[in-house]
Amino acid sequence: MTNAVDALKAFVTAKSLKLFEKYEVLSHKEMHSRYDIYVEAYAKQVNIEALTAIDMAKKQFIPAATEYATFLAESIDSFKDIKMQAPVQKDLLGKVGALLTSAYKTLEKLEAATVKAQETADTVKKAETYRDKVVTAMKALRTDIDALETIIPRDMWPVPTYVDLLFKL
Repeated sequence: MTNAVDALKAFVTAKSLKLFEKYEVLSHKEMHSRYDIYVEAYAKQVNIEALTAIDMAKKQFIPAATEYATFLAESIDSFKDIKMQAPVQKDLLGKVGALLTSAYKTLEKLEAATVKAQETADTVKKAETYRDKVVTAMKALRTDIDALETIIPRDMWPVPTYVDLLFKL
């Protein structure tokens, strides 16, 4: 899959360098400089997105899912007290629990990948680490969070849902 990091390499191919220099647009040094700046900007952008995802997951989404799981568990206990079955609550609790566990594990992977990327000194290797590890972990976390959004009631969800954004502007 081609992305920004791969596409930016076109700046410093022999063909590009020759073309830009031939028409006196940019020198080799200027092309390499722009390449470095764009690659670094990509890494910084993904870092900001990763830190935002981490913060939102820790402070909003995981607490909301935990609150709903607690609500379901208490509901199941209440039903037991009056000797009634609670199959719906049990099913929902199982789904929320599985997604919550997955989201938490993925969040840990995202945090570790982000730290690793931040510690990488070489600009291109840093951008590639963000692309290969951080973006992958963010996508996995998003999958879990999006699934939780479809289960958790709106009044317990900490941010506007897609439905809210699309149809209730």
